[in-house]
Amino acid sequence: MPDTSRFLRALGVALRERREELQLTQEAVSLRTGVPQRRIWELEAGVGNPTARTLMRLVSGLDAPCSVVIARAEQLAAEELATEREA
Repeated sequence: MPDTSRFLRALGVALRERREELQLTQEAVSLRTGVPQRRIWELEAGVGNPTARTLMRLVSGLDAPCSVVIARAEQLAAEELATEREA
């Protein structure tokens, strides 16, 4: 069974990276997407599990295809796993 917590942490990092690329605050993303700022914080912290609807709203507000954000999250999760295995 895949480690979903690792992927969710990586997804949060990928969302935060994209938000920061656009030089947006969590509040600005909230205003763009209708996703509460608290929910954005939770997801970026890796403590939330977004619904498909929430994820689609976020990536739309971040002007990024969902596939790109998910691919980045998969890359980050794989890097974290590789680092753990080396230790």
